[in-house]
Amino acid sequence: MNGYDVLRNFDLNLFVVFEVIYDTGNLTQAAGALNKTQPAISNALARLRQSVGDPLFVNSGKRMNPTARADELIGPVRKALQLFQNNLLQDQEFNPKEIRKTIRLSVGDIGETIFLPRLIGLLREKAPNISLQIFQLNRRAIPRKLATSEIDFAVDIPIPVDDGLRQMPLLSDVQVVAVSKTHPLAGKTSLSLTEYLEGDHIHVSYRRTGGGVADVGLSQMGMSRNIVVRLQHHQAGFALLKQTDMLLSAPSNLAKLHDCKVFDLPFSAPNLDMNLYWHKSADKTALNTWFRSGLSKLIQELSGEDRAG
Repeated sequence: MNGYDVLRNFDLNLFVVFEVIYDTGNLTQAAGALNKTQPAISNALARLRQSVGDPLFVNSGKRMNPTARADELIGPVRKALQLFQNNLLQDQEFNPKEIRKTIRLSVGDIGETIFLPRLIGLLREKAPNISLQIFQLNRRAIPRKLATSEIDFAVDIPIPVDDGLRQMPLLSDVQVVAVSKTHPLAGKTSLSLTEYLEGDHIHVSYRRTGGGVADVGLSQMGMSRNIVVRLQHHQAGFALLKQTDMLLSAPSNLAKLHDCKVFDLPFSAPNLDMNLYWHKSADKTALNTWFRSGLSKLIQELSGEDRAG
């Protein structure tokens, strides 16, 4: 049996069902997302299992977890569906209000806090049928996940990319130092390098080891700070800040959102630069272009407000 014989007897709509079940892990939610009954989804899954020769999903409490075979299939299936959708839309007038899609975005808590509320506002107004799925990938996995269409975009610091990826600068933020308003240093108008080095520090990074941009600046002077607590999320860092006499070095756009005393960093350090990444296969598609343009405009408006403030 050749490839055409396989496809002739295969319902390609089952790929859509497969993708939604993989994302939701729940037949009821998949049925709702596809506007179908749960028995119809169950029937489609049974047909797909028979065609593939694998259970694809196994029940684990309230969630259906993918099998190893399902994990192998999801990347190629998503890529095929994306290419098919892109080709269908090429000759049609693009209207974001009519697009029904889940955009998968890898981004850390800095991006989530700074621009996600504005992005959601844009989508609710201009593209109400587009939903977002946000998570943070290991930085080294980003090129592969974009290439297999497991994610649509990624926001991260500048990283080496191959010819298959596209990127654009998204934002650049200076590092500041935050303390609680009850901190002994809170009454000062500026912070000295000595005071910075004598303090106990909270460091935020999703990595288990390594410093941040403040540590890059210090290392250039042959110095280091006393990191007492290492966290993965800035929100937790600012919450802890209120209850301690520690210092937190963070991007200025984050610090201004919290009730704390903010100082300029008392030494030179690189800005925190973040780029938007996507795969070249989606570079010319209307949805990808529209999303990039909208996100870029949001960041420009944010930067303009910072300068005005």
